[in-house]
Order: sequence, then structure tokens, then C-alpha cells
Amino acid sequence: MRKYIILFIILVISSCQKAEEPPVTVYQIDKGLEYYLQIFLGEAKQRGIDIKTENLIMAFGKTSTEICGQCDKVANGGQRTVTINNDNFCWKEAPFENREALVFHELGHCLLGRIHRDELLPNGAVISIMNSKGNDPYSPCIYALGGDNTCNKTARRSYYIDELFDMKTPIPAWAK
Repeated sequence: MRKYIILFIILVISSCQKAEEPPVTVYQIDKGLEYYLQIFLGEAKQRGIDIKTENLIMAFGKTSTEICGQCDKVANGGQRTVTINNDNFCWKEAPFENREALVFHELGHCLLGRIHRDELLPNGAVISIMNSKGNDPYSPCIYALGGDNTCNKTARRSYYIDELFDMKTPIPAWAK
């Protein structure tokens, strides 16, 4: 009988241990990036996708390598941090479309769980905003020569945003 009482006491003590608490997460968005986050969330909502952002930090800073943006995330719903390099090339002198694509790319990693996708479309354009080659899939023409505006890719934006939220988006007519 004494063995059963000791066993019972051990079971009671071990069952009273504190459950592991979930990690503390933070929501903190740099003012210069909030606008882009809201556009991203609006695009998701238009497609019926609800995205939770309570554990998101977005800030300007130095990335760990020579890249324009970086997403760091902790497994199991932990803290997600987007860092955007605020230098001239990556941000300060980049057109709006390139800034948007950069932020969307990093949010694709952090909020959608997307990985890089480097395939090309039939015309040689990148297939996804999630490519590892650059952040200008729908950039405007910065240096149009002789009045030629064929380098303007802004009309491609809708395809790239659709593909960001749905990898099964059909190849657009402009890419064939």
C-alpha cells in the first residue's frame, strides 16, 4: 500500500509542473515599411487569404549578407523579423515598384512560407517575385533610351502578385 501512496504522490507532483509557455512575440513595424505591409495584407485579403501578423517585426537595418532584404523566423509560430537594407541601391533610390517587390518577397518568406523559385517564363522573365535573382520583376523603365518604353514592366505586377499568393497562377500572355 505504501508503494501506491508514493507512486500517487510522484504522479501528482509531476503533473503539477508548469506547462511550457509559448515564446513571447512582438509586433513592431518601422513607419517607412508599414505602408508596404498594408498593401501586402490588402492583396492577401482580395484573394481571401487571412494573414496573422501579431509576431512580426519589420525594420530597416543591415542584413547578414550583401542582400537587400532578409526574413528570419523562429519555428512553430515564433517571432518573424523582416530586415530591409536602407542603402541607396536597395531602398533610398529604388523606384516604388522595386521597393514593393522587395518587401513582398520578404513577406512571402516570413508570412506565406514561400521559398525561392528561380524558374523562368518562356520569354526569359523570372516566374516569381520569390526569385533569388533580384527585386525588379515589375519595375518601371528608369533609363529609357530614344523614347523607347519597352523596358517598362509595370503592367506585369498583377501576374507577380497573383503568383505570390498562388503558385498555380497560369503563365500570362506577355510571357509567351
